[in-house]
Amino acid sequence: MQAYLTYHHGLLAHLSLFCYDPHANRHTQTLTAILIGQNEMSNSKHLPYFAVLPKQLDTLVFWSDAELDELQASTVVGKIGRSGAEEQFNKHLTPVGFDLNDCHRAASIIMAYAFDIPDEDASKIFGTVTEDELESDDEQDEKTILSMVPLADMLNADADRNNARLFYDAEDLEMRAIKPITQGEEIFNDYGQLPRADLLRRYGYVTDNYAPFDVAEISTRSIIDKCTSTAFQELDSSLQPLTQAQLKRRLEIAEREGVYEDSFDIFHASAEQTAISDEFLAFIFILFANKETFDAIHSSQIAIPSRSKLSTELAGKVCVTILKAKLAEYATTLEEDEKILQDQNLPYRKKVAVQVRLGEKRVLQGAVLEAETFQRDNKQMRVAQEEEEEEKKSNGKRKAETQSSNSRKKGRK
Repeated sequence: MQAYLTYHHGLLAHLSLFCYDPHANRHTQTLTAILIGQNEMSNSKHLPYFAVLPKQLDTLVFWSDAELDELQASTVVGKIGRSGAEEQFNKHLTPVGFDLNDCHRAASIIMAYAFDIPDEDASKIFGTVTEDELESDDEQDEKTILSMVPLADMLNADADRNNARLFYDAEDLEMRAIKPITQGEEIFNDYGQLPRADLLRRYGYVTDNYAPFDVAEISTRSIIDKCTSTAFQELDSSLQPLTQAQLKRRLEIAEREGVYEDSFDIFHASAEQTAISDEFLAFIFILFANKETFDAIHSSQIAIPSRSKLSTELAGKVCVTILKAKLAEYATTLEEDEKILQDQNLPYRKKVAVQVRLGEKRVLQGAVLEAETFQRDNKQMRVAQEEEEEEKKSNGKRKAETQSSNSRKKGRK
């Protein structure tokens, strides 16, 4: 047990691995078993810490199917991972006497309360830490290990009133004030810029203070399906569906250029960011670039244009079509959700579900308004190419007719 659950300078320091990760290694089950077992031991030195942790959680893994249905088209439902976790619990833990609900609670606590600590700190506590026991920190591109810090867990979190933060060095983990705190004032930690969907999934609650961080997700698969159908011909009749061969080449270039994702996040527009990301726009541009432009990008003769040139009229119309299709996946409208929330007697889980889906709809609606402002010319897009070819054919035809007419006139003379 000591390898995974240990005190470090008076703190219960390290519990590794996020338990609802389908790719988590064998230590997931070990940690879950340790939490349950230690909590049931009357003489466990960890009992003061366990007393701080919640007895009941409202995280999504505990919701019924009917309650989850209230989230409608929110992609957070696909991130819960309950069935995968239960498969592992039933394989390793319940056969030796652990209760399934206790397993979910322990795993949810690890998910909710773990912090990322750089692996060099972890190695001083654990010794050698293998590659598959570490998780990558996207911002700093370094390996980290998830850790449990009781001092941090005693604090509530608030995006606006955050006045303390966890700091670490080679020897200690410290919760430090980041602004003056008066006597009697509550100390608030911060979960970071989490959308309310993830706040609900990981912690079981939402607050309006995190509403500015809400996102909506557009799956790449939904975009691809439209490109190989006639979905965009309503925008312009010249937009023929891409063949599978054409689509494959364009997706390969998108991946090479670093703009291919399994899904794209749509944000609230702010001074720091646009609602529609540069990567999303570049992906759309590659799919809809005319042959000449695409071939130039393919052969690396030109780079993907800057955002200002990506914001073409066609790209805007395509984005609007995609965003409105996502909005249509929700069973209720934004206005209907606002009306539902006026009911003061809503059950808690339905209320927070409506808040999450309403936040995502507001993000999508804002992105639609942004896309409708795109006015850059379509010179490099497929519609422009088709128009130019039609114009050439038309000009050639008019020229031939004129020559023929003149010849006849000469003949009649």
